[in-house]
Amino acid sequence: MSEVLAANDTWIAGPLRDLLAEGRKTGAFAIDGITDAANAVLGGLLLAVLGRSMAGADATDATFRHQLTEQMIRGILTR
Repeated sequence: MSEVLAANDTWIAGPLRDLLAEGRKTGAFAIDGITDAANAVLGGLLLAVLGRSMAGADATDATFRHQLTEQMIRGILTR
């Protein structure tokens, strides 16, 4: 499990934290704690994909991916 978590941090969570930090720096994202925001985004994505899969729907559907991406971005954008 530690190898999986390390790979996640290297390839997914780490780059997401970098992106969120840059977005906060430029004023594009309204977030306080970068790590907490990254975990919230990843958790939301995971639950959305798992929920869709459990319902027997296609989690790779382009419309679903687009809508999910838009929803996640709206959750952190500044107004």
